[in-house]
Amino acid sequence: MGNYAGNRSRPERKYVTLSRDELNFLTLRIAKSGNPPFTTFARNSLLTSKMVHIEFTDTKEMLGQLSRIGNNLNQIAHRANETEKVTGEDMAEVKNEVYDLFSVINDHLLHRLDLVRRYERVVLNGNHENTRD
Repeated sequence: MGNYAGNRSRPERKYVTLSRDELNFLTLRIAKSGNPPFTTFARNSLLTSKMVHIEFTDTKEMLGQLSRIGNNLNQIAHRANETEKVTGEDMAEVKNEVYDLFSVINDHLLHRLDLVRRYERVVLNGNHENTRD
């Protein structure tokens, strides 16, 4: 292969390892693009595709909020266990904390899931709308 590789118009090689699921996904993408030879598909994909980037910078903030809500719920439960009573004020506080919990999950996690689904469509369909350059 030494001489042969030196005479090629593209002598440089890169290798990729894939899981079974990744290989199945790749096979589907190749089929959707008309079954070109793998090297043609890979080269075109690598040289013409835009990178997809998803920001998760506020995940740390979200985890902090979830931790605060969990601590508040634990304090309410501890008070209820000590006094063996739950007041209307305690119940209102629990409801507020649970509402805050669902708000955090909705605002952060469901939004992230929507982004991931949109980027999956970009990868499958080659549509680069809403992607970063």
